Amino acid sequence: MRNLALPEGSKEDILFRIKNESKSNALIKEDIGQEDLILKIKEYFRGKKIDFSDWRLNLEKYTIFQRKIMQVVQKIPYGETKSYKWVAQTSGYPRAYRAVGNTMRNNPLPLVIPCHRVIKSDGGLGGFSGKEGIAYKKKMIDFESRKK
Repeated sequence: MRNLALPEGSKEDILFRIKNESKSNALIKEDIGQEDLILKIKEYFRGKKIDFSDWRLNLEKYTIFQRKIMQVVQKIPYGETKSYKWVAQTSGYPRAYRAVGNTMRNNPLPLVIPCHRVIKSDGGLGGFSGKEGIAYKKKMIDFESRKK
């Protein structure tokens, strides 16, 4: 999988986009089939607690720093949040919390790399890419906190 689109358009448009974009640059290592991933994403948005933390990613095209950040963020448990600073420290780059934000801004696989779970140290949401921005990030955090 090369990219993952959060539901910002019609369901059919999103599924079409995922299927077409996933054929070119695989980021998921396992040969799980795109249909399996799509099914898990659908289950997630139906309210099922889905754990994507064990999905092996092909992050070869990213820098060592970016890989480490994405791997740490991928392990943040469902329903929990961690600060940009925590991610930087856990990744071995304690002063690079702003660079964590930049890496998350370009996250190719939201949900699998749950960047919505990364917030500011003061509890503020920070940034979030996507059409609805921070409002969507808040929706996702609230959605997961209800399903704990």
